[in-house]
Amino acid sequence: MPDSTAQRAARARLEALRTFGALGTLGLSVVIALVLGVALGLWLDRLTGWSPTFFIVGFLLGLAAGVLNIYRTMRRFSK
Repeated sequence: MPDSTAQRAARARLEALRTFGALGTLGLSVVIALVLGVALGLWLDRLTGWSPTFFIVGFLLGLAAGVLNIYRTMRRFSK
């Protein structure tokens, strides 16, 4: 028995909401990755006294992790 138009429309709305939810978390994932990288860098700077070396490294690693999250999510939704 084929799906009715209403069932197909409901599935399409559900899929759209899932996509918006997943893509809506991208900004948050970048911010969290940056904050964690910077926090770790600042902690290591205080521990070693090599300021701002680890801050910069932590920032760059956090940024790279955020970009990687975006890349993985976009690949998943482009299929």
